[in-house]
Amino acid sequence: MEAEAFSRDEVDFLKQAALFTWKELITKKIRRTLETLHDELAEEIVPEALLVPEGMDFTRWQVVRGERLEDRPYAYLDFPQYFSRETKFTYRSMFWWGSGLFFAMILEGPALERYRENLLGAYHRFADRGLALSLAETPWEWKREGPGILPILANNRAEVAEAMTTRRFLKLQSCLEFEALAGEPGAIVREGVEVFRLLREVVAREPRTDS
Repeated sequence: MEAEAFSRDEVDFLKQAALFTWKELITKKIRRTLETLHDELAEEIVPEALLVPEGMDFTRWQVVRGERLEDRPYAYLDFPQYFSRETKFTYRSMFWWGSGLFFAMILEGPALERYRENLLGAYHRFADRGLALSLAETPWEWKREGPGILPILANNRAEVAEAMTTRRFLKLQSCLEFEALAGEPGAIVREGVEVFRLLREVVAREPRTDS
């Protein structure tokens, strides 16, 4: 194998030891933020009001950190969460370096038709709120925009309804750009809670009847 030379830009990058110090500090802050979000979400959950998989344990949660999502670091909170071979139910809050923050409800399994009905039955409450339906082949693809993302808007209910009929899972998401990180303390946690409150209506055992 022939040896390769390093470019000047690569050498300059190798000199930046502070990069890794900053990365570790930021990663710890991300983890603390996700842990705080878990605590706030736990206060929002009334298990008997949600249409969830049988045997779901609301004490289970996890913060996961990784390095190789399209070669970039990430960290996420899954809470509440339930995973089996045929069923998925989780609210995932994810920081992804270079992309932004995602809050997503991921749903798959026998209750999927009920979730669709809840969304369409109260569509006006979800429309124009910054939500989108993922059209990706798997729920583990994360994009903020593009052909695989269908915004939930007041004027495209029929398109959203048609898209959901052929999907074996639902992934409803909201995204924040990194500029939101520089906001007031607690802003990210509050946003994560607000998105959960909105998406909670999709998985409600008894949908709201108010207009």
